[in-house]
Amino acid sequence: MKLKATSQAQPLAADIVRMITGDARDQREREVRRPAYLDFLVRVDAALGLVGPTGASTLEERRAVRSALDVLVLVGPSDVVEAAQRLAALAQRDDWRLSSEVGEARAAFLTSARRALGSSLDALSRG
Repeated sequence: MKLKATSQAQPLAADIVRMITGDARDQREREVRRPAYLDFLVRVDAALGLVGPTGASTLEERRAVRSALDVLVLVGPSDVVEAAQRLAALAQRDDWRLSSEVGEARAAFLTSARRALGSSLDALSRG
């Protein structure tokens, strides 16, 4: 009888180990993604002139968006990257103020980022 109980316990133990390591991996991914998403948003806001006293952006701030986007490409996932690419493209334009696309693109990025972090409203604000 003990052999039967042991043989049944082994698959269960393996499932538990997979579940624990999967949860740990997911947590590590969220820990990498959250600051990358926040950095991207900060850089986009600067490139859009939404921060700072002048309300204008510099070439350096626009280039920083590209660098932050490169990081997002590495940490993913693909739906977040796609939303970020759209927002980054708008942040690079000179006529962004004339477009309602910026608000929509920012909202789409936030939605996909929150989904990737497995949370809703406060996912990007937690450290």
